[in-house]
Amino acid sequence: MKTTGEGQPVITGLLLGLLFLLALLPRLYGALVIGWHWDAPGSFTLVNFDEGGSCRAALGGFPYATFIGHQTLIAATALGYAPPEGTLGDHAKAKAYCHAPAHILLARTYSAVLGALTIVALGILALQLVPQYPTVALIAAALLALSGVHISESQRGTVDAPSVFFIYAFLATLAWAMRKRSHSAFILAALLTVTAIWTKYWVFALFAWLALCPRRWWDYISLGFDTPRSISLVLAVAVFLAAATNLDVPVWGVVLALLVCYALIPWSRTAGAMRVIWVLVPLLLWLVTQLEPIQTYTQGGATGRFGSSYAAIGANKWLRNLVNVPLVLLVGLGLPAFLLLVPGIRALRIDDANRRYWLCLLPVLAFLLFMAFLAPVTYYRHYLPLLPAAALLAALGFHSLGLGRKPWALALLLAWPALLAWDLLSDHYNDPRKALRAWYAQHPEAEVLATYYVNPPHSNTQLFRPEHALGDASRLRQADFLILSENWYDTAFANELNGPRVSNVQRLVKTRPAYSRFYRQALAGKHPLLEESLSLTLPHFMPELLLHRHVYGNFLMFVGDIKVFRVRP
Repeated sequence: MKTTGEGQPVITGLLLGLLFLLALLPRLYGALVIGWHWDAPGSFTLVNFDEGGSCRAALGGFPYATFIGHQTLIAATALGYAPPEGTLGDHAKAKAYCHAPAHILLARTYSAVLGALTIVALGILALQLVPQYPTVALIAAALLALSGVHISESQRGTVDAPSVFFIYAFLATLAWAMRKRSHSAFILAALLTVTAIWTKYWVFALFAWLALCPRRWWDYISLGFDTPRSISLVLAVAVFLAAATNLDVPVWGVVLALLVCYALIPWSRTAGAMRVIWVLVPLLLWLVTQLEPIQTYTQGGATGRFGSSYAAIGANKWLRNLVNVPLVLLVGLGLPAFLLLVPGIRALRIDDANRRYWLCLLPVLAFLLFMAFLAPVTYYRHYLPLLPAAALLAALGFHSLGLGRKPWALALLLAWPALLAWDLLSDHYNDPRKALRAWYAQHPEAEVLATYYVNPPHSNTQLFRPEHALGDASRLRQADFLILSENWYDTAFANELNGPRVSNVQRLVKTRPAYSRFYRQALAGKHPLLEESLSLTLPHFMPELLLHRHVYGNFLMFVGDIKVFRVRP
């Protein structure tokens, strides 16, 4: 459907407003319900240890981005729930305040509202990129509104959903400023650049301003390049940087990757000054990767408080990252929309009229390459900025194939992610930790060791550490039961941090070889001191989640299967 009447913008705006309300309902409901009333009416159980991190940072109790924390603290103070005196700079007091029910509820509500507003921001951005087809904007917004992954992150009190909102609010404002050539809009875009970066150190936002470069600059830079060569060079540079930031890659491998980059440059057809630039760019990028802050965000450390750290994965990082990106998009969009990404990219290539405005999405492309090749930390919430852009490309692909004129196709496109969201979000409401309350009631005097990190519902429960089962296992022998949660034992198996290759226990992230061996032995039923007593497993019915369970286990990091073992005398 093309824009044909003066009333079309009004109708589109009203529909985006309706999508905002529909998106807000499940996000806000989850924010207000999850973790409440588990033990008794009015009780609250923190179910996600990462919630409140920005609040703790704003109070000087945690090294993290402070932007969202300052906002929730201002709101809490206005509502009469200011931090107690002496909280600032005190790690323990900051944690207690930020993890308290009142602040978590406020942080979740704020995240839910900004998560729903991201649907509107995406719609406005799409209207700037493909203004002739408002249905593309509406379908993209609907896909994001129905994304179970986005809903799940929006109902948590972390910075991830707010970060995505500020990113796309910035991108939409910049595209609108370019379309309208408005100085005030450009000033607003500059201010939103700060929020997009500050919310979660998302420095990729700066790439969007390259869209303002005059066309003659782009023509000069790309002289001699055709599309296949340009794509090949970008990928080659990404591989080169990935090799330069991986300790498993020998020097000759890094040099070989650099030579491939140089081989892809059409030296004979490139402008004279650009030849010098093309020689220097890969070398300068390599020098940047040697800076300590950049090493942290591209390589990570080898050890940490959980044993190995992110750099321990070594060469396995290549496979892990390349598997994780499509896997997150598949679960985040649903299979039909995921398959539409290819025709969406194809349609984008032929959209000459709006190509310059699409350059506003350069930050998302840079971030995609980073997550696919360099990222050492790959929790699924870190991929969230990719979802709105993927939804936009899927909607464009849907339109380019002419499927918008077929009601059954639109119904399938939207019903599928709705079912997927239902399947995924049911994990929050069927959290196995809730079922443990009944088990504890049946074993009131049992001495229990457990790996899940929330406050246990029973005073006889203590935190289990794998050392308790090593050596003579004297501490383990003192307990009656051992409870293992997937959130911890999955470090011994294929997951989003380890990737699919886990044969070498030295390459596993956030664990130790001895820990991994213990978890594998216990879960296989081969540990001499343990006998499985209860298995609380999350059920799924959608193929995307069944595939993920087969490859990596449960999708949600903080909600997973639980195994209860009786400790043999």
